[in-house]
Amino acid sequence: MITSPRDESARLPEVVWSGSDEQSMFALGTTLLRHRWRIVRWTLAFGALAALLVAFKPPMFRASASFLPQGTDASRSGLASLAGQFGVSLPMGAQSTTLTPDFYVRLIKSRELLTALARDSVRVAAGDDKRTAVLDILEIKEPNARAREEKGVKLLQDLLVASVSKTTGVVELSAATRWPTVSLSIVSRLVDGVNEFNVRTKQGQAAAERKFTQARLQLAATDLRAAEDRLANFLEKNRQLNGSPELSFQRDRLQRVVSLQQQVFTSLTQSFEEVRIREVRDTPVITMVDSPAVSVAPEPRGRVTRVLLGLVVGVLFGAGIAVVSDTVARRRAEGDAQTMAFLAALGEVKGSGRRRDAGRAGQIPS
Repeated sequence: MITSPRDESARLPEVVWSGSDEQSMFALGTTLLRHRWRIVRWTLAFGALAALLVAFKPPMFRASASFLPQGTDASRSGLASLAGQFGVSLPMGAQSTTLTPDFYVRLIKSRELLTALARDSVRVAAGDDKRTAVLDILEIKEPNARAREEKGVKLLQDLLVASVSKTTGVVELSAATRWPTVSLSIVSRLVDGVNEFNVRTKQGQAAAERKFTQARLQLAATDLRAAEDRLANFLEKNRQLNGSPELSFQRDRLQRVVSLQQQVFTSLTQSFEEVRIREVRDTPVITMVDSPAVSVAPEPRGRVTRVLLGLVVGVLFGAGIAVVSDTVARRRAEGDAQTMAFLAALGEVKGSGRRRDAGRAGQIPS
């Protein structure tokens, strides 16, 4: 008897997956297909939410600047920064007083500079002479002045971005706000604040050095005068040495002391004049690489990326809800004790919430 291929396939045994991984995969696929419209709804909901958040996000204008501390050796500062990442501190030289670029990054976001900026006022609109307080621009509504200022400093720290190039030692800073003039004013004030800090620090160091040098100069002048008096008294008492080796030796020794004191006095006098000049010098100690400037166009808000991210989150959330609901329904049908106890507890929570809401509604006077 001749059989057809259709009859052959009808008599083939059904394929049964024995592996648990394959069963879990097909079970998951079945669950996702069964709840596909729920997943689609969650996906669209999260995508629409992301689109709304991007649409209502205000445009941000970023201002930036960069500078190089004077006297900074790019190769050495880069090596020092690289070594600092491994916890190794390299010496900058015995006579070097130049601050490292990493210090300026910390200085830009320090409380000293940002507190002064928070207390300041800037122009919001270009060409408008009206100035608005920075704390009002940041929309800080704290009643306490100190707490308001503290919150303003924290918001400014979040707005600022400061970094240093490990290869060149150039310090870069930027700030983004809704107003181009405000962003530019913040960056410009910070650069001015860095200059003022440097000048004040250098002048303070020079003032302390001047006081020390002045005291040493007065002491050196006294020692020189005493050495000259001793030499003068010796020469007055011994007008004629008469070839005496002992007297000649004493005269030479006194002259050497006078010469040494003269050298010390001359060196301290030169140092005193130099430090007096440094004390009143107000030359900036940073070299601007890029002056403060603001972008004409606002920063991209990443609409496509955020919407795609919302869609992905919606898919994952919808799939998770589908798997959980399907698992709960299956175990409930099987009469699983733990599942039934969980559902009972959930019902009690919902019931207590409804009773609480009803009680509050009953207390409201009609």
